[in-house]
Amino acid sequence: MEKDFLTELGFLGFVTRLKRISDAMLHDGRGLYKELGMDIEPNWYVVFKLLETRGEMTVTEIADEIGFAHPSVISIINRMEKAGYIESRPCSDDSRRRLISLADKARAGMPEFERVWKAGVAGTKNLLSDVKALEFLDLLENRIKEKGFKRRTLEALERDSAVSIEGYSDELAPEFARLNYQWIEEYYEVEEHDREQLDDPKSYIVDHGGEILFALIEGKVVGTVALIEQGDGSFELAKMAVDSGYRGFGIGEKLMDGCIEYSRNAGKESIILESNTKQIPAISLYRKAGFKEIPLDPNTPYKRANIRMELVL
Repeated sequence: MEKDFLTELGFLGFVTRLKRISDAMLHDGRGLYKELGMDIEPNWYVVFKLLETRGEMTVTEIADEIGFAHPSVISIINRMEKAGYIESRPCSDDSRRRLISLADKARAGMPEFERVWKAGVAGTKNLLSDVKALEFLDLLENRIKEKGFKRRTLEALERDSAVSIEGYSDELAPEFARLNYQWIEEYYEVEEHDREQLDDPKSYIVDHGGEILFALIEGKVVGTVALIEQGDGSFELAKMAVDSGYRGFGIGEKLMDGCIEYSRNAGKESIILESNTKQIPAISLYRKAGFKEIPLDPNTPYKRANIRMELVL
């Protein structure tokens, strides 16, 4: 499959990918209407249907009904009026407002437009036959109404500035186990080597020259990671976990920065890790930090490991 930069960006490219999809479908729609000899545009159908259903409306009423910005609706209305599909007249009680209605040309063309739109619905259903697309749109729109992108981003920035990274303490040790059991049980089967490290991290990691870092927000542990001494000038990065309620807020990046800083201060030459390629966000984080794939260790204690990576410091 050809590489795609927006896909590589993950959630940073999310909105732009939605726009790219929208642009592609609008482009196809314009080509369809041109091929069928229709002088209408893809985004006009919603105004056609709204005015057919509701009758005469103001621009503001149309904008409120479909959730478009007022300038966007004015632009659509002006183009439709220029093409002869709608008529407008001043409101009797406020000459600054226009009342918009379908023109005779629109009413005459509606039967054929409806036939094409019906076929378009069939085509879209076919395109998304195995995807619950409308449910996803409902979910996305409802969550945006509850709390928009701006508010969520500001909250993430507040959390980012509140994150502190601390080293191992016996008091925090239970959180290392809690967070790691949480994600391992979510995706895999807990293995014996997991239990050894998680149930007694001081003996298996810290007392052997390693370190465990914790990410805290206002005293609450929201993430953790271990650096395990390898005896060859390197640490193994292992057991990175972020609380499920705090994923997507850059906690993993903070922990990674802490690991790299600690390893350099300890005089290490590299950091190695083992993971599984189905952990896409984690693999993306490792690559972003500069880790490169290296051959698998045939003696790995983990059944789930199918990728090995190294960061040269």
